[in-house]
Amino acid sequence: MRDSLLAPLVNLRRQLHGCPEGGLALPATKNCLQSALTAAGFAYHELGGGLVAELGGGEGKLVLLRADLDGLAVPDGKNVHYRSQHQGFAHACGHDGHTAMLFGAMLLLQKSVLPGRVRLMFQPAEETPPGGAQAMLAAGVLSDVDAAFALHLAPQLPFGSVGVKAGLLMAATDNFKLVIRGSGGHGALPHQTVDAVVVAAQVVLALQALVSRQIDPLEPVVVTVGRITGGTATNAVAEEVVLEGTVRTLLPELRQSMPGRLRTVSEGICQAFGARCRLEYNFGYPVLKNDGAMTELAAAAATESGLMLKRLEQPLLGGEDFAYLLEQVPGCMLFLGCGDERFCHPLHHPCFDFDEAILPLGAKLLARLAEKALLA
Repeated sequence: MRDSLLAPLVNLRRQLHGCPEGGLALPATKNCLQSALTAAGFAYHELGGGLVAELGGGEGKLVLLRADLDGLAVPDGKNVHYRSQHQGFAHACGHDGHTAMLFGAMLLLQKSVLPGRVRLMFQPAEETPPGGAQAMLAAGVLSDVDAAFALHLAPQLPFGSVGVKAGLLMAATDNFKLVIRGSGGHGALPHQTVDAVVVAAQVVLALQALVSRQIDPLEPVVVTVGRITGGTATNAVAEEVVLEGTVRTLLPELRQSMPGRLRTVSEGICQAFGARCRLEYNFGYPVLKNDGAMTELAAAAATESGLMLKRLEQPLLGGEDFAYLLEQVPGCMLFLGCGDERFCHPLHHPCFDFDEAILPLGAKLLARLAEKALLA
Protein backbone atom coordinates (compact mmCIF):
# COMPACT_ATOMS: atom_id res chain seq x y z
CA MET A 1 0.00 0.00 0.00
CA ARG A 2 1.38 3.41 -0.96
CA ASP A 3 2.45 5.55 2.00
CA SER A 4 0.20 8.61 2.27
CA LEU A 5 3.20 10.69 3.36
CA LEU A 6 5.13 10.02 0.18
CA ALA A 7 3.36 12.41 -2.20
CA PRO A 8 3.50 15.59 -0.06
CA LEU A 9 7.11 14.94 0.95
CA VAL A 10 8.23 14.26 -2.61
CA ASN A 11 6.42 17.41 -3.74
CA LEU A 12 8.18 19.57 -1.13
CA ARG A 13 11.53 17.95 -1.70
CA ARG A 14 11.38 18.54 -5.45
CA GLN A 15 10.29 22.16 -5.02
CA LEU A 16 13.27 22.71 -2.74
CA HIS A 17 15.54 20.82 -5.11
CA GLY A 18 14.67 23.20 -7.91
CA CYS A 19 15.62 26.37 -6.01
CA PRO A 20 18.86 25.64 -4.10
CA GLU A 21 20.63 28.58 -2.46
CA GLY A 22 23.76 28.92 -0.38
CA GLY A 23 24.70 30.62 2.84
CA LEU A 24 22.41 32.66 5.06
CA ALA A 25 20.28 34.33 2.38
CA LEU A 26 17.74 31.72 1.26
CA PRO A 27 14.68 33.68 0.08
CA ALA A 28 13.34 31.14 -2.44
CA THR A 29 14.00 28.20 -0.14
CA LYS A 30 12.27 29.85 2.80
CA ASN A 31 9.34 30.93 0.67
CA CYS A 32 8.87 27.35 -0.50
CA LEU A 33 8.99 25.97 3.05
CA GLN A 34 6.77 28.72 4.44
CA SER A 35 4.12 27.95 1.83
CA ALA A 36 4.15 24.28 2.83
CA LEU A 37 3.96 25.08 6.55
CA THR A 38 1.12 27.53 6.06
CA ALA A 39 -0.86 25.15 3.85
CA ALA A 40 -0.52 22.44 6.52
CA GLY A 41 -1.71 24.80 9.26
CA PHE A 42 1.57 25.17 11.13
CA ALA A 43 2.54 28.36 12.92
CA TYR A 44 6.18 29.37 12.57
CA HIS A 45 8.47 32.35 13.03
CA GLU A 46 11.83 33.63 11.86
CA LEU A 47 14.70 33.21 14.28
CA GLY A 48 18.38 33.93 13.75
CA GLY A 49 18.10 33.63 9.98
CA GLY A 50 16.15 30.37 10.08
CA LEU A 51 12.60 29.21 10.67
CA VAL A 52 11.25 27.70 13.88
CA ALA A 53 7.94 25.98 14.62
CA GLU A 54 6.69 24.32 17.80
CA LEU A 55 4.19 21.56 18.50
CA GLY A 56 2.62 20.34 21.71
CA GLY A 57 2.41 22.06 25.08
CA GLY A 58 2.24 21.49 28.78
CA GLU A 59 4.93 21.24 31.39
CA GLY A 60 6.84 18.27 29.96
CA LYS A 61 10.18 18.19 28.25
CA LEU A 62 11.16 20.19 25.19
CA VAL A 63 12.86 18.28 22.37
CA LEU A 64 14.43 19.93 19.32
CA LEU A 65 14.61 18.41 15.84
CA ARG A 66 16.81 20.15 13.29
CA ALA A 67 17.05 20.17 9.49
CA ASP A 68 19.35 22.19 7.23
CA LEU A 69 18.02 24.28 4.35
CA ASP A 70 20.97 25.31 2.20
CA GLY A 71 22.38 23.87 -0.99
CA LEU A 72 25.93 23.65 -2.30
CA ALA A 73 27.81 25.86 -4.75
CA VAL A 74 28.12 23.07 -7.31
CA PRO A 75 26.27 22.70 -10.64
CA ASP A 76 23.40 20.22 -10.83
CA GLY A 77 24.52 17.48 -13.20
CA LYS A 78 21.31 15.45 -13.22
CA ASN A 79 18.92 15.17 -16.15
CA VAL A 80 15.64 15.19 -14.21
CA HIS A 81 12.65 17.49 -14.42
CA TYR A 82 13.18 18.71 -10.85
CA ARG A 83 16.84 19.66 -11.38
CA SER A 84 18.16 22.97 -10.07
CA GLN A 85 16.94 26.15 -11.71
CA HIS A 86 19.60 28.20 -9.92
CA GLN A 87 22.77 28.06 -11.97
CA GLY A 88 25.82 27.00 -10.01
CA PHE A 89 23.87 25.61 -7.04
CA ALA A 90 22.49 22.17 -6.28
CA HIS A 91 21.11 20.21 -3.35
CA ALA A 92 24.03 17.80 -3.53
CA CYS A 93 24.12 16.99 0.18
CA GLY A 94 20.53 15.94 0.77
CA HIS A 95 19.38 18.99 2.70
CA ASP A 96 16.21 19.15 0.62
CA GLY A 97 15.49 15.63 1.86
CA HIS A 98 16.27 16.54 5.46
CA THR A 99 13.82 19.45 5.31
CA ALA A 100 11.10 17.35 3.70
CA MET A 101 11.55 14.61 6.33
CA LEU A 102 11.31 17.11 9.18
CA PHE A 103 8.15 18.53 7.61
CA GLY A 104 6.82 14.96 7.43
CA ALA A 105 7.62 14.44 11.10
CA MET A 106 5.57 17.55 11.85
CA LEU A 107 2.61 16.11 9.95
CA LEU A 108 2.83 12.95 12.05
CA LEU A 109 3.36 14.69 15.39
CA GLN A 110 0.49 17.05 14.64
CA LYS A 111 -1.84 14.07 15.04
CA SER A 112 -0.35 13.00 18.41
CA VAL A 113 -1.09 14.09 21.94
CA LEU A 114 2.42 15.04 23.01
CA PRO A 115 3.55 14.89 26.66
CA GLY A 116 5.64 18.01 26.11
CA ARG A 117 6.83 20.21 23.27
CA VAL A 118 8.76 19.56 20.05
CA ARG A 119 10.65 22.46 18.49
CA LEU A 120 11.40 22.24 14.77
CA MET A 121 14.54 24.08 13.66
CA PHE A 122 15.08 24.82 9.97
CA GLN A 123 18.61 26.17 9.70
CA PRO A 124 20.47 28.01 6.91
CA ALA A 125 24.18 27.95 6.03
CA GLU A 126 25.23 24.52 7.29
CA GLU A 127 27.60 24.26 4.33
CA THR A 128 29.11 27.72 4.76
CA PRO A 129 31.31 28.36 7.83
CA PRO A 130 30.89 29.95 10.30
CA GLY A 131 27.49 28.36 9.67
CA GLY A 132 23.92 29.19 10.51
CA ALA A 133 23.62 27.32 13.80
CA GLN A 134 25.44 29.92 15.89
CA ALA A 135 23.13 32.77 14.88
CA MET A 136 20.10 30.69 15.80
CA LEU A 137 21.73 29.70 19.08
CA ALA A 138 22.41 33.35 19.87
CA ALA A 139 18.75 34.10 19.13
CA GLY A 140 17.66 31.49 21.68
CA VAL A 141 16.73 28.42 19.65
CA LEU A 142 17.93 26.17 22.49
CA SER A 143 16.03 28.01 25.20
CA ASP A 144 14.57 25.41 27.61
CA VAL A 145 15.54 22.55 25.26
CA ASP A 146 16.24 19.22 26.98
CA ALA A 147 17.58 17.25 24.01
CA ALA A 148 18.37 17.83 20.32
CA PHE A 149 18.45 15.48 17.34
CA ALA A 150 19.22 15.61 13.63
CA LEU A 151 19.65 13.06 10.89
CA HIS A 152 21.70 13.09 7.71
CA LEU A 153 21.22 11.06 4.57
CA ALA A 154 24.08 8.61 4.05
CA PRO A 155 24.56 6.99 0.62
CA GLN A 156 27.42 4.91 2.06
CA LEU A 157 24.90 2.97 4.19
CA PRO A 158 22.27 0.52 2.86
CA PHE A 159 18.86 1.96 2.05
CA GLY A 160 16.66 2.13 5.15
CA SER A 161 19.43 1.47 7.64
CA VAL A 162 20.26 3.81 10.51
CA GLY A 163 23.85 4.42 11.55
CA VAL A 164 24.52 5.48 15.14
CA LYS A 165 27.63 6.01 17.25
CA ALA A 166 27.99 7.35 20.76
CA GLY A 167 30.74 9.84 21.51
CA LEU A 168 32.97 11.28 18.81
CA LEU A 169 31.16 11.11 15.46
CA MET A 170 32.44 13.90 13.17
CA ALA A 171 35.60 15.96 12.82
CA ALA A 172 36.53 19.56 13.46
CA THR A 173 36.56 21.34 10.11
CA ASP A 174 38.97 24.22 9.54
CA ASN A 175 39.82 26.15 6.37
CA PHE A 176 42.96 27.85 5.15
CA LYS A 177 44.11 30.22 2.44
CA LEU A 178 47.79 30.33 1.49
CA VAL A 179 48.98 33.18 -0.73
CA ILE A 180 52.35 32.48 -2.40
CA ARG A 181 54.20 35.44 -3.92
CA GLY A 182 57.06 35.03 -6.36
CA SER A 183 58.40 37.24 -9.11
CA GLY A 184 56.75 37.18 -12.52
CA GLY A 185 58.30 37.45 -15.96
CA HIS A 186 58.47 35.95 -19.43
CA GLY A 187 57.70 32.26 -19.74
CA ALA A 188 60.77 31.80 -21.94
CA LEU A 189 63.06 33.24 -19.24
CA PRO A 190 62.17 31.35 -16.04
CA HIS A 191 65.64 31.83 -14.59
CA GLN A 192 64.86 35.53 -14.23
CA THR A 193 61.74 34.85 -12.17
CA VAL A 194 60.48 33.11 -9.06
CA ASP A 195 57.71 30.91 -10.41
CA ALA A 196 54.83 30.91 -7.93
CA VAL A 197 53.21 27.96 -9.73
CA VAL A 198 56.26 25.74 -9.21
CA VAL A 199 56.51 26.81 -5.57
CA ALA A 200 52.81 26.14 -5.04
CA ALA A 201 53.15 22.67 -6.55
CA GLN A 202 55.95 21.86 -4.11
CA VAL A 203 53.87 23.14 -1.20
CA VAL A 204 50.87 21.00 -2.17
CA LEU A 205 53.04 17.87 -2.22
CA ALA A 206 54.76 18.79 1.02
CA LEU A 207 51.43 19.23 2.80
CA GLN A 208 50.56 15.64 1.94
CA ALA A 209 53.92 14.53 3.31
CA LEU A 210 53.14 16.54 6.44
CA VAL A 211 50.16 14.27 7.03
CA SER A 212 51.90 11.00 6.14
CA ARG A 213 55.32 11.64 7.69
CA GLN A 214 54.99 14.14 10.55
CA ILE A 215 51.75 13.04 12.21
CA ASP A 216 51.06 9.74 13.96
CA PRO A 217 49.37 7.53 11.34
CA LEU A 218 46.97 6.34 14.04
CA GLU A 219 45.64 9.89 14.47
CA PRO A 220 43.06 10.77 11.78
CA VAL A 221 43.83 14.01 9.96
CA VAL A 222 43.14 15.26 6.45
CA VAL A 223 44.71 18.21 4.64
CA THR A 224 43.03 18.84 1.29
CA VAL A 225 43.91 21.63 -1.12
CA GLY A 226 40.61 22.04 -2.91
CA ARG A 227 41.28 25.13 -4.98
CA ILE A 228 44.31 26.61 -6.77
CA THR A 229 44.22 29.95 -8.58
CA GLY A 230 47.06 31.85 -10.20
CA GLY A 231 48.64 33.10 -13.38
CA THR A 232 47.33 35.33 -16.14
CA ALA A 233 48.76 34.01 -19.42
CA THR A 234 50.25 30.83 -20.89
CA ASN A 235 53.53 32.53 -21.73
CA ALA A 236 54.01 34.40 -18.47
CA VAL A 237 55.44 33.13 -15.19
CA ALA A 238 52.86 33.57 -12.45
CA GLU A 239 53.76 36.03 -9.73
CA GLU A 240 51.06 34.87 -7.31
CA VAL A 241 49.24 31.62 -6.60
CA VAL A 242 46.52 31.10 -3.99
CA LEU A 243 45.92 27.71 -2.39
CA GLU A 244 42.68 27.15 -0.49
CA GLY A 245 41.77 24.04 1.41
CA THR A 246 40.42 22.28 4.46
CA VAL A 247 41.91 20.55 7.50
CA ARG A 248 39.98 17.85 9.38
CA THR A 249 41.03 16.61 12.82
CA LEU A 250 39.58 14.76 15.80
CA LEU A 251 42.06 15.56 18.58
CA PRO A 252 42.00 19.08 20.11
CA GLU A 253 45.81 19.20 20.53
CA LEU A 254 46.41 18.18 16.94
CA ARG A 255 43.85 20.72 15.74
CA GLN A 256 45.58 23.55 17.57
CA SER A 257 48.97 22.54 16.15
CA MET A 258 47.91 22.50 12.49
CA PRO A 259 48.25 26.24 11.67
CA GLY A 260 51.84 26.19 12.90
CA ARG A 261 52.60 23.00 11.00
CA LEU A 262 51.21 24.38 7.74
CA ARG A 263 53.04 27.66 8.21
CA THR A 264 56.40 25.96 8.91
CA VAL A 265 56.18 23.73 5.83
CA SER A 266 54.99 26.51 3.52
CA GLU A 267 57.48 29.12 4.67
CA GLY A 268 60.37 26.65 4.45
CA ILE A 269 59.62 25.74 0.84
CA CYS A 270 59.00 29.34 -0.16
CA GLN A 271 62.30 30.41 1.39
CA ALA A 272 64.14 27.69 -0.52
CA PHE A 273 62.78 29.01 -3.81
CA GLY A 274 63.05 32.71 -3.00
CA ALA A 275 59.30 33.22 -2.64
CA ARG A 276 57.14 34.54 0.21
CA CYS A 277 53.83 33.35 1.58
CA ARG A 278 51.02 34.40 3.88
CA LEU A 279 48.77 31.89 5.66
CA GLU A 280 45.21 32.68 6.71
CA TYR A 281 43.83 29.91 8.94
CA ASN A 282 40.23 29.87 10.10
CA PHE A 283 38.96 27.51 12.77
CA GLY A 284 35.53 26.22 11.80
CA TYR A 285 33.08 23.73 13.28
CA PRO A 286 34.12 21.80 16.40
CA VAL A 287 34.08 18.02 16.65
CA LEU A 288 30.60 16.55 16.94
CA LYS A 289 30.04 14.33 19.97
CA ASN A 290 26.86 12.34 20.53
CA ASP A 291 25.53 11.83 24.04
CA GLY A 292 25.59 8.16 25.05
CA ALA A 293 22.06 7.98 26.47
CA MET A 294 20.57 9.92 23.55
CA THR A 295 22.37 7.65 21.09
CA GLU A 296 20.79 4.60 22.69
CA LEU A 297 17.42 6.32 22.54
CA ALA A 298 17.96 6.97 18.83
CA ALA A 299 18.96 3.34 18.30
CA ALA A 300 15.76 2.17 19.99
CA ALA A 301 13.67 4.56 17.89
CA ALA A 302 15.25 3.17 14.72
CA THR A 303 14.51 -0.41 15.72
CA GLU A 304 10.94 0.43 16.72
CA SER A 305 10.47 2.13 13.35
CA GLY A 306 11.33 -1.12 11.59
CA LEU A 307 14.69 0.12 10.30
CA MET A 308 17.95 -1.81 10.26
CA LEU A 309 20.32 -0.58 12.99
CA LYS A 310 24.02 -0.27 12.20
CA ARG A 311 26.53 0.51 14.94
CA LEU A 312 29.25 2.71 13.47
CA GLU A 313 32.70 1.85 14.77
CA GLN A 314 34.72 4.81 13.50
CA PRO A 315 34.07 8.56 13.39
CA LEU A 316 33.86 10.38 10.08
CA LEU A 317 36.06 13.26 8.95
CA GLY A 318 33.09 15.18 7.62
CA GLY A 319 31.92 18.12 9.70
CA GLU A 320 28.61 19.54 10.92
CA ASP A 321 27.63 22.72 12.74
CA PHE A 322 25.00 20.70 14.60
CA ALA A 323 28.07 20.13 16.81
CA TYR A 324 27.44 23.56 18.35
CA LEU A 325 24.04 22.42 19.61
CA LEU A 326 25.48 19.24 21.08
CA GLU A 327 28.02 21.30 23.02
CA GLN A 328 25.10 22.81 24.95
CA VAL A 329 22.47 20.06 25.26
CA PRO A 330 22.55 16.26 25.12
CA GLY A 331 21.52 14.84 21.80
CA CYS A 332 22.47 12.77 18.79
CA MET A 333 23.07 13.03 15.09
CA LEU A 334 22.23 9.84 13.23
CA PHE A 335 22.68 8.73 9.65
CA LEU A 336 19.84 7.43 7.50
CA GLY A 337 21.12 5.08 4.81
CA CYS A 338 20.00 5.83 1.25
CA GLY A 339 22.50 3.61 -0.55
CA ASP A 340 21.00 2.22 -3.74
CA GLU A 341 22.62 0.88 -6.91
CA ARG A 342 20.37 3.15 -8.97
CA PHE A 343 21.69 6.23 -7.12
CA CYS A 344 25.41 5.65 -6.94
CA HIS A 345 26.85 9.13 -6.51
CA PRO A 346 28.27 10.28 -3.15
CA LEU A 347 27.38 13.41 -1.22
CA HIS A 348 28.64 16.65 -2.78
CA HIS A 349 28.74 15.09 -6.26
CA PRO A 350 26.87 17.17 -8.88
CA CYS A 351 24.72 14.12 -9.71
CA PHE A 352 23.87 13.12 -6.14
CA ASP A 353 20.27 11.95 -5.83
CA PHE A 354 18.33 9.38 -3.83
CA ASP A 355 15.27 7.15 -3.88
CA GLU A 356 12.52 9.37 -2.49
CA ALA A 357 10.93 6.38 -0.77
CA ILE A 358 13.38 7.19 2.01
CA LEU A 359 11.46 10.38 2.88
CA PRO A 360 8.53 8.79 4.80
CA LEU A 361 10.99 6.48 6.59
CA GLY A 362 12.99 9.46 7.81
CA ALA A 363 9.86 11.36 8.82
CA LYS A 364 8.59 8.44 10.88
CA LEU A 365 11.99 7.96 12.50
CA LEU A 366 12.18 11.62 13.53
CA ALA A 367 8.64 11.58 14.89
CA ARG A 368 9.27 8.40 16.88
CA LEU A 369 12.54 9.82 18.17
CA ALA A 370 10.81 12.98 19.43
CA GLU A 371 8.08 10.96 21.17
CA LYS A 372 10.61 8.71 22.91
CA ALA A 373 12.76 11.65 23.97
CA LEU A 374 9.75 13.39 25.52
CA LEU A 375 9.08 10.32 27.65
CA ALA A 376 12.70 9.58 28.57
